[in-house]
Amino acid sequence: MAQLKLLDIIKETLPDFDAGNSSDLIKAEKILKIYQKTNPELQLNEIENFIKFYKDNGNKYVVILQDENLQKILKNENFNINSSKNNIFSQPSSLRDDFGNDYAENIQNYIQVNIKNNTWSNLRIFYKNYFPIISFENKDRLIDIITAKNNLVRGTIPYTDQYGLLLNQYKHSIDPNFYALQSDIDSAYFNEEIMDINNDLAKHQHTTQNNRVYLGKIFIALSKFDAYTEELKGLLIKNSKIGRKWANLDSTVVLKKNSTQKFAEKDYGKTAEWILLSIYLSLLAFLTYFLYTKLGNIFWALVGIEIFLFLVLNKKLNGHYEESSESKDDKSYRRKLKKWSFKFFILQIYLIAIAVFLGIAGLLIAVTVGSGGIGLGGIILVIWVIRAVIKKK
Repeated sequence: MAQLKLLDIIKETLPDFDAGNSSDLIKAEKILKIYQKTNPELQLNEIENFIKFYKDNGNKYVVILQDENLQKILKNENFNINSSKNNIFSQPSSLRDDFGNDYAENIQNYIQVNIKNNTWSNLRIFYKNYFPIISFENKDRLIDIITAKNNLVRGTIPYTDQYGLLLNQYKHSIDPNFYALQSDIDSAYFNEEIMDINNDLAKHQHTTQNNRVYLGKIFIALSKFDAYTEELKGLLIKNSKIGRKWANLDSTVVLKKNSTQKFAEKDYGKTAEWILLSIYLSLLAFLTYFLYTKLGNIFWALVGIEIFLFLVLNKKLNGHYEESSESKDDKSYRRKLKKWSFKFFILQIYLIAIAVFLGIAGLLIAVTVGSGGIGLGGIILVIWVIRAVIKKK
């Protein structure tokens, strides 16, 4: 049973328990032995170890244990670290070292839980805020585990039939925080391992588009490693751009049979997007005014058609616009305008396609009437053209 849980049991009967008081320790031992009689999950050796620990250390860790995260870790709880609760950096280094050694098992358990659950982002927060209490042994274990997982990624890359595992059993392989954690721990140590993964990806890049999606996701995640050498830094930046194209996270069109063409959203930054939107809308306003002056009443008919088709095709237009994970919660006016501008542009492509279709249909009808009828073969040809146009759309 976790040490702090035993403390909670003691404090239910002895709320002012003082671990530095030998009399209180005798009382605490009696309380725990009484509790143990009705709760067999508490072992006698745990009680003995608990009492011995506090006889040796007294209130040595009372200040450092005011840290709420550490309290939960010592109770073997699974939770997300709140870095604002950290108080260990204000403690003497010798005290932090002793704490890391005395509570190494609890800290190791917490690290293992995060690895098992693939919560690499939380493990990063823990490491960056609590590395002074991670003992050398625990750090070495963590490094060994990460190395094994890097080798697992390398062992999977040559076998395309196993790529599905990257999204399921081997989720760490496409998690940016997994690679970022390695540079948090020791970028010099992991530099060669990351270079090896990068080289393996490059070696096996000549494969199908579907397989490249998986490789692209690894390239993107890999770029979050803050490389020790300038050579690797440059490679990771360069290859992450390629990876985005492969993984459809950039402005790349991915064509799928019987599916809508999708254009993945790209974040250019607020300032750049406002500039682009201003240029786009200015050109649109100029073109609108030009058509208004030249077409007269026909202009309003076109406006009505545009509005009607926009409402009818809105769902399909949304289907063309693939939102990035970062922008899905962005409710700003800028992003709404950005999405509307894109949809309006795609609508014009639909209008052109409809106009071409109607032109072809009108031409065929004119030819049919002018020739006094084109017979069954002509009708079949008309149906085939219409069907082909619809199927293409």
